[in-house]
Amino acid sequence: MTMLAVMLLSCLAVAQQGEAEPGKKPAAQTPEQLLAEMMKSFADEKIVFDRKAHTVSIPVVTNEPQDPIEYLLIHRKGKRHEAIFFTLCKPSVLNGALLLLGLSRGKNATVTEKDPLPTIEEIEAGAETVIVTAPEGKPFWMTVKWKTPQGEEVEHCVEDLLLDLTTQEPVGECRWVYLGGRMARIYKNDPEVYVADYEGNLVSICYLMPDNHLATMVHDRARDDQNWWLTNKMPEPGTEAQLVFHRDAPKLHKEREQRLARAAKEKKAAGQDGRKQ
Repeated sequence: MTMLAVMLLSCLAVAQQGEAEPGKKPAAQTPEQLLAEMMKSFADEKIVFDRKAHTVSIPVVTNEPQDPIEYLLIHRKGKRHEAIFFTLCKPSVLNGALLLLGLSRGKNATVTEKDPLPTIEEIEAGAETVIVTAPEGKPFWMTVKWKTPQGEEVEHCVEDLLLDLTTQEPVGECRWVYLGGRMARIYKNDPEVYVADYEGNLVSICYLMPDNHLATMVHDRARDDQNWWLTNKMPEPGTEAQLVFHRDAPKLHKEREQRLARAAKEKKAAGQDGRKQ
């Protein structure tokens, strides 16, 4: 746990407290006191910070979305109709754990209007009027595990639970970038607050602005909010599970990357019509 991480947490804690009483200066905390306070907050929210494994684990529940998926993870009060998992963990406390884990804040997707704009004829032919720049940043990884009704433990990379409707297969190569959420005023003249605590939307699958959420997926089709659904590996709605954030690529993800590489090689060798070239 670096001193930089503790300093970041200190800034976040001060920001979340809002303004102190007029004329009263808030009491200073040592890094040790702040760290102890954060660890207590993690325990209260059932967040497990594993310093040795470089992971953060939280309890989640499988959701039953009614619309195409936009979020991998939300708080219970987030957009339940388009999310895979929800949690009761307070978003700002979870963000503190991810900061302490050492995740690096990246840059959210941006959308800019083309200049000059395409002609009407070009638009009718499929030309786009905007330029979408994908999120940037150092990746992190996520896995999820739960027990079947028979007591068997199941563990998957989160990508294996997310269906790409374009290919009708689990999402292929992609990355997850930490954004960290943001502070803003919910109501005019009110103090700034951590927005994710109010909105409850935590990890997005498609590109969403502004970056009130904690993290986002990076993928060629992540700009399409109608492209994502659940694979048949998902357990029943209401299943309790553990979502694990990894600072370093876990073995399960390395095995998945090897599997994807083999599949791509076999597909290329077979050709589109299934015959050997």
